[in-house]
Amino acid sequence: MGNCCLNPSAQNLVATSNIDPEYQKHQSIHIISKDNIGRINGSQAVKFELLAPIHQETLVCTVGKIPIRMTGCVIPGLDPRGEISKECQDTYTFLYKDDTILAVLFDGHGKEGQKIANFCKDYMVNFFTENFIKFEKNPIDGIIEMVQECDDSLNMSGIVTSLSGTTAVIVVLNSTAIHAGSVGDSRAILATLPREGTKIKPQHIEHKIPSKWSNKVIPLRLLSPVTITVDQKPNHVEELKRITAAGGVVEKITDEAGQPVGPYRVWLKRGNYPGLAMSRSIGDTVAHEIGVSSTPICNSFEFYPESDQFVILASDGLWDVMDNQEVINFVEKFRGITKGFPADDYPSKISNSTIARLLCEEARHRWFGVVEEEDVMIDDISVVIIEFTSVEPIGIGERTPRSERNVKKFQSITFESDIIKQKNIVRNDPARGSIAKGEENNEILEAAMQVMQEEEGNDIK
Repeated sequence: MGNCCLNPSAQNLVATSNIDPEYQKHQSIHIISKDNIGRINGSQAVKFELLAPIHQETLVCTVGKIPIRMTGCVIPGLDPRGEISKECQDTYTFLYKDDTILAVLFDGHGKEGQKIANFCKDYMVNFFTENFIKFEKNPIDGIIEMVQECDDSLNMSGIVTSLSGTTAVIVVLNSTAIHAGSVGDSRAILATLPREGTKIKPQHIEHKIPSKWSNKVIPLRLLSPVTITVDQKPNHVEELKRITAAGGVVEKITDEAGQPVGPYRVWLKRGNYPGLAMSRSIGDTVAHEIGVSSTPICNSFEFYPESDQFVILASDGLWDVMDNQEVINFVEKFRGITKGFPADDYPSKISNSTIARLLCEEARHRWFGVVEEEDVMIDDISVVIIEFTSVEPIGIGERTPRSERNVKKFQSITFESDIIKQKNIVRNDPARGSIAKGEENNEILEAAMQVMQEEEGNDIK
């Protein structure tokens, strides 16, 4: 797989059993440099070592009569140049109780992102265990209440949440249905055997990975992706209305030449805070004052064990570099031959990795292409995979007829001009993070709160 494979001639993985991808610990990339109008004027060779996974779990259980295998992995992000020390802010967990599975995954951001993500993980595990009857009666109501009470408890925990928070993606699975909820841009998808005659098309991803880092995986059978959560971005029509009504502004950051770059972000009208790249989150009290919400968007789907194969929960460290179909193809190709136990040694390969770790490693490999093009840090990457069935193909005649399973999709707006009109405001984000980086201190928080109080004085809610 590019230069991470033992066989350098294997540019693409193919549907043969003798290909064993290996991800080496020692890496070398060439980061390009550009002038102030975007022209390439050179490159620099950078050598670095990969960081090992910091959190891996496996769990085998049965839901109804359906065998379940769950694997999870977190790989910390890093700065290949070694100039910035990055704290990993992703985490996850999953548990099994009375024929029901809970899987939760968090991607923290801001100075206190790690503390917030861990607080939310512990809170939701306790809430699910202590209030299990709520999830038996109405799982969606249980998810909504769990997230909102978690946000309330977080704000009373003593953790500073003014400019820090986390995403959350939650899946509750029982023998009849898959229930999912999310706040932010962490995502969950379902892989299922397609209906007869269904055409599967690749989906667009914002950042095109250069071909030398993007490997084509051809699975033994083609599965269809079903989106079970929806990313929540501030330029989505309904989200934008709520944010602007609350006095927020949605714009991109700008580079040194004043050109818009990166995702749309939420700002105070007269300040370079908070710069949040999502319209819903847990924590982020400054952003919540200007329309960002902690209410999850939830969906329920009938579960078809004859056709449904696996669910993937992941942070945007995965989705920024792989689209839904690419992720499903990779998991389907390798899940039956990876080992069911976690290891953190290198090289990472089929014989010593879970499928969750192998997918994380592949995503990080693709991040090398983003770093070469944009000179940014590699994001944290976290993945949970819930496998339902045997990897053996099931005959079409054995499948239960299925109803359509769709989520409500947001309509996005692209603004005519993304150039920031206010003067003396610098919104630069070399880390390409969920929240624009800046000095997070009392002076900034006081300034942000003062601006909001002024807006409220002008009857802006």
